[in-house]
Amino acid sequence: MTVILVVIAIYMAAMLFIGYRAKKSVKSSADFFIGGSRFGSALTAIAHQAAGLSGWLFIAWSQQVAGSGMGAIWTAFSSGFAPFINFFVMARRVAKFTVMTKARSFIDLIEARYYDEDRKLIRAIATVIIAISITVYMSSQLMAAGTTFQAVLGLDYRVSVLIGAVVVILYTSAGGLLAVAWTDFVQGMLMIFAVIVGLFVAFSNTGSLGFVMDEVAAVNPALTSPWINPITIVGLLSAGWLGYMGQPQIVQMFMGMKDPGSSKRGAVIAGTTGVFLLFGSFLVNLCCIVLFPNSENTSTNFIQLITQYTPRWLVGIVTAAILAAVMSSADALLHVATTAVTQDFYNKMLKKGQATDQEVLLVARVASVVIGAFAIYIAFNPFDSILWVNWWAWGGLSVFAPILILGFYWKRATREGAMVSMIVGFVAVYAWYKAGLNTMLHYTFVAFTVTAVVHILVSLLTPAPPAHIQRMVEELDQKD
Repeated sequence: MTVILVVIAIYMAAMLFIGYRAKKSVKSSADFFIGGSRFGSALTAIAHQAAGLSGWLFIAWSQQVAGSGMGAIWTAFSSGFAPFINFFVMARRVAKFTVMTKARSFIDLIEARYYDEDRKLIRAIATVIIAISITVYMSSQLMAAGTTFQAVLGLDYRVSVLIGAVVVILYTSAGGLLAVAWTDFVQGMLMIFAVIVGLFVAFSNTGSLGFVMDEVAAVNPALTSPWINPITIVGLLSAGWLGYMGQPQIVQMFMGMKDPGSSKRGAVIAGTTGVFLLFGSFLVNLCCIVLFPNSENTSTNFIQLITQYTPRWLVGIVTAAILAAVMSSADALLHVATTAVTQDFYNKMLKKGQATDQEVLLVARVASVVIGAFAIYIAFNPFDSILWVNWWAWGGLSVFAPILILGFYWKRATREGAMVSMIVGFVAVYAWYKAGLNTMLHYTFVAFTVTAVVHILVSLLTPAPPAHIQRMVEELDQKD
């Protein structure tokens, strides 16, 4: 146990050190919020994946595969190939529009595209949606951290949640997006290592894939078929292919790119990483069905595999990797929520954009602590399992996908369309959960479809955007 604790302590210390070094590079609010637009394609791609996959990859994903078997492969296709789509559709346009408008936050982008700088209604609506969804999302990551520490170290769940939360809050509030991107890059590499180890250990203790499938059939024949309800398949595919494009914590990575033209290279790196992580961990979790057929908590199957079949030092490294998956999303989420509260609400709305850089940075660091405290409270009192808490938040943030896609590709998309559709789409996600329909069709499909349809209809019924906005959208089509 001592060896495991030492390895985890070294990992935590390394993340804090990166946060400290990033803090020394933060000279302005632009550095804090968008990293000074200095990220290369490799850094953006790996950080993108680490922020997108989160603790879901090693905790909730284990639960899903254990419950659905081969039926979960649709999620592997969804989240595995989503980075290709997200980079090709969004990266270059987001990075280019960031430069064109001097945006410092995700909401700045939306407000600038939908010419609402005067009324700031879009800013207010988006801030509320982000604050609610991301606080819930972050709580799911803290739940995953608590589950990991509890399963590996036997620590009290609440103490475990607090440990993970304090480390994330410290380095994120210190270094902003610079700290988030660099820690996420390191954590992304650790996640790749964990899946490689998982594959080796899993198949070393089971056998060939054919043998594994025979054993899975012996546990439950239904788990060997990939064919599930077609409506559920559509929902699972939409979660990644559509949902990725609306997640502020992922989109904000694109805002920090120094070269919009490098998006294709980033797509290859992120996509290849995504396919390996999803399909690799999928195979590991299939093996876990065989190794732990009577698991009392299937969300810990991957953790059980590592703790029972590897030496203590390796348990420490892989546990750090699992925590890396958790923290790489938690920090990105915390940063976006902090940006929304500080830059989008405090500076732009309360201070009319007149707050000094020092004032903004101070408020941002205080906001990080407050938002983190709310996330801790929800993690202590969850309204559902890690899987559904995570997906509820993902669905809520997915309303931004059609807002961005239509905004960057269709010059006729209007301010009124964006405002009305965001509200209706977000309410639809909540209603879908309350009606208990989320197990049939993923929230993302509902959020994306409702928001897109309402946006298009309202846009066609309202006056066209100003000429300068339409010209900006046309410029996004031009090659760099």
